Amino acid sequence: NYDLIFKFFNSIFGKFFIISFIWSYLFQILSEIRHWFWDLGYGFDLKTSKITGILVIIGSIFFTIILYLLRGILV
Repeated sequence: NYDLIFKFFNSIFGKFFIISFIWSYLFQILSEIRHWFWDLGYGFDLKTSKITGILVIIGSIFFTIILYLLRGILV
């Protein structure tokens, strides 16, 4: 079973799965932080809302790249 899982995660589809999984969690975490500020009453302006939305997308992509590059070091 180990060899099967190892081959899967080293395939192109497996790497896509890992990257997608990491990105989805980071996007959710950053979106929740954005919503916490909304709960506190900040960031309701249209301009601020658009900026924070873009920051969530860019931040999730950035942190995904960082975590994927660090996975070899951390494991």
